[in-house]
Amino acid sequence: MILITVSASTLLIFRSITRAWRTGTLRTERYQQARLLFDLFERELSSSVANVRYPFVGRHAGDPAPLESSSVADELFFVGTLPGRLGLIERGYWVNDDADLMCHDDDQADGNYATGQSEVCGRDVTGWVATYFDGTEWLDRWDGQQTGAQAGQVPKAVHIAVTIGQQRPETFETVIYVPTS
Repeated sequence: MILITVSASTLLIFRSITRAWRTGTLRTERYQQARLLFDLFERELSSSVANVRYPFVGRHAGDPAPLESSSVADELFFVGTLPGRLGLIERGYWVNDDADLMCHDDDQADGNYATGQSEVCGRDVTGWVATYFDGTEWLDRWDGQQTGAQAGQVPKAVHIAVTIGQQRPETFETVIYVPTS
């Protein structure tokens, strides 16, 4: 009886330690991915430029006519002078239905966000929300196009919330100041 009690206790302790180890590893991976994404967003958004030909566009999830047909969350597209690259570069972020955070890239900035290449920047991203500060209030959309409400402008700051994980999702948030606004 004592042997059974000790064995059962040992098994329960071992299962708890294993579960805690897996949970810790998963959290570490999520925190690392969030930190890498926020570093990427900070580096790229802080170099965005205000230009009507190359508009800063932030779409809200569910808006008609998304810039990326596979998008299931907010979208953000802009043009900037990225470190280590020459000239203006088109960049964009959105989440597809496979829960991949996609990054748009086009070296030949042509003002058309439908051209260029896309690559996976993050995995298991179940939410991506961006809001924009115009100097007075936070907006859930930004339209820097010629006929848009913020024509030829970039926001003063961008608040980004990234949710990572299907089971027990965790949300990470940051505010990125745009010095060129």
